[in-house]
Amino acid sequence: MLDKDYKLFVGTYSDLDALAHQPYAPIPGKGIYAMTLNREGKLILNETYESLNPAVLIPHSDGKSLYAILETIQDEGDIVRYEISPDGLLAYRDQFKASGRSTCYLALSPNKDAAIVINYWDAIIDVCEVDADGKLGAVIQSFKQYYRPESEWRQVKNREDHWGNRQVGPHAHCAHFWHDWVFIPDLGENAIFQYHWDESTRQLTRETWIEFEAGSGPRHMAMHPELDICYVSNELFNTVCVARLDASEPGEVKPRLIPIQYESTIDNRDNVSYVSEIKLSPDARFLYVSNRGDNSIAIFKVLKDGRLERSGLVPTGGKFPRHFGITPCGKAIIVANQDSGHIRVFDRDIETGALEITDEIQEVPAPNYIRFIGA
Repeated sequence: MLDKDYKLFVGTYSDLDALAHQPYAPIPGKGIYAMTLNREGKLILNETYESLNPAVLIPHSDGKSLYAILETIQDEGDIVRYEISPDGLLAYRDQFKASGRSTCYLALSPNKDAAIVINYWDAIIDVCEVDADGKLGAVIQSFKQYYRPESEWRQVKNREDHWGNRQVGPHAHCAHFWHDWVFIPDLGENAIFQYHWDESTRQLTRETWIEFEAGSGPRHMAMHPELDICYVSNELFNTVCVARLDASEPGEVKPRLIPIQYESTIDNRDNVSYVSEIKLSPDARFLYVSNRGDNSIAIFKVLKDGRLERSGLVPTGGKFPRHFGITPCGKAIIVANQDSGHIRVFDRDIETGALEITDEIQEVPAPNYIRFIGA
């Protein structure tokens, strides 16, 4: 039983042909589904908002607005800003046009006066203004991220080309601020790019990049809230990298992210599977990673020094778990099984980190993202 009812939003794919990848969901979704997970662990649908492929849902830190990132390779991406009402419903506010395609991430600066927008398809990084109300404004900086000489990479032509050649060119995935730096993983370049962040000019300056194992495909990151440690999911190798973060000698240009451990997220490495979401528990004692193909969630215990020890591997009860969300109290997880067209609720033991599937299941077509309000 949960400590209270929780409001959440579920993103879905509404146009499967406009994506870089190929979902095999039975039917497309409609957009954003506003829901409640009540204290008995039951899901209630409150409202549906039609939208084109809202693939990532990121709330402003003030809790009053939500950024819905619309994913498409057919045009430059849009980010729609909604106002969140006290009862967990949405009202359209405004819209921002990105500079690249397959827009997939937004990170607000520490001062909340700028945002980094990531465009996966062409690895274009936008830095834009953000006003006091949270509205995305003028683009301050825009550039393409890569480190290979231009003669050694190419832009994929279409999604069929992308399926078989995901590393012939750069594909940026997300952005994370840490002290005076920003880290941007790139699946195509097998690297995490490191930038210096100037809070006065609100611009990025590239310092270096940290190369990962060839073919591994770094995707997303989770930052430890207390230790100088981060965790990187490697989509193509089905591994998690533990990396030490170094803030010493801040005036020097040197790698600030140092890999120290790799752990597998699946048992059978010969299976076709792709790591997707990576997330720490609210108390940062456990790390969870979903595996698309293996259709499981790997559970890792976080040791005192930040290293990992795998403690479980739990089936998700559906196909292609693209994303999951943990309740703020840590007592439940909701998994979005994209290709099964449903979301499922799991009980979570906050002491052991273990997950147990419940009977609660809600049909949601092509679900791709779970976001609790206040999480």
